[in-house]
Amino acid sequence: MIIVRNKTWIVTVVLLLVALLGLAVAGCGSTTTTADPATTTTGAAKVKAGMMFSITNPPKAGGWDRADWVGVQYLKNDLGWEIAVAEGVPYPQTAGTAAGYAEKGYNPVIFPDAGQSEAFKSVPAQYPKTWFVMMSAVDALPDAPNAAAWVPDFYKYGNMVGIIAAKATKSGKIGLIGGVPVPALVILFSGAIEGAKAVNPNVEVTVSWVGDWVDLPKHKEVTNLQVQKGVDVIFADSGPGTTGVFEAAEAGNAKVIGFAADWYDDAPNAILTSALIDAAKMYKQMAEAFSNGTLKKQIYPCGFDFFRAAPFRGSVSAEVEKDITDTIAKLGSGELKIPEVTHEEINPQ
Repeated sequence: MIIVRNKTWIVTVVLLLVALLGLAVAGCGSTTTTADPATTTTGAAKVKAGMMFSITNPPKAGGWDRADWVGVQYLKNDLGWEIAVAEGVPYPQTAGTAAGYAEKGYNPVIFPDAGQSEAFKSVPAQYPKTWFVMMSAVDALPDAPNAAAWVPDFYKYGNMVGIIAAKATKSGKIGLIGGVPVPALVILFSGAIEGAKAVNPNVEVTVSWVGDWVDLPKHKEVTNLQVQKGVDVIFADSGPGTTGVFEAAEAGNAKVIGFAADWYDDAPNAILTSALIDAAKMYKQMAEAFSNGTLKKQIYPCGFDFFRAAPFRGSVSAEVEKDITDTIAKLGSGELKIPEVTHEEINPQ
């Protein structure tokens, strides 16, 4: 046993130990803050993610927003992430909102809307320690190492929509209604046209653009014009304005294929089925890659295994339903091959 009687020496030793402990703690802190985003793992800390929607009330808005909201709930409820959500953010303000999240330490920052592409491409380079992730269509990644995207194959998704519509129509006339001809929607509609023609070469396809995503009277008017031409099956990707499509379709005895989420509860008399997109699966893949440190700068494709038809609930005969289901399965397996054709003529811009 060693007894130290010199008080001055004791104080010196204690101060030295405190100093060494402080250096050790500081060293651990610097390792965390300077880590490359590509190799950062979250450990046991709760992930704080920020995201922004261009519309309000995403759970009740357009189909894509509803599908995205399922992904948000997965991150919150299943993984325990803390999610800050800004609603009603106009596209010109998206970059500022995303930057604000990064400034406050949110990581990752999530873009759920293809209309936010310009902001997605401009912000990541300013915040190299934050991941920025697009969960929708984008043609290219930002010039920065800390950006990634989960991009659905909207052409193949459109093929499925076209098959359903062409198999279900009794008049031989189907309609596609879009809010605004954004590139992703032109691709989707092109896929639907080719999918319909692949199973019914004589089908007549009418494409209409409303000009916005929210004006219910305009959506009703556009839908009425299609119904008056004999269209009896409609696919609508037009945001919150889709409600107007349902109302006009039901009044005209036409059926609607819902976009991305299951719309049956909104309009049970108008819905034929919905072409679902598994956004929860997209968000699960993103979260796993972020949390285990394998997230890379790349576009992660979301193919046919992310798509399926919702229940038909008696909207078509059992025979027609089986025919549709079997044909979709052939599309998924590759037995049914549909050429990729972009119909630029449907884009009025």
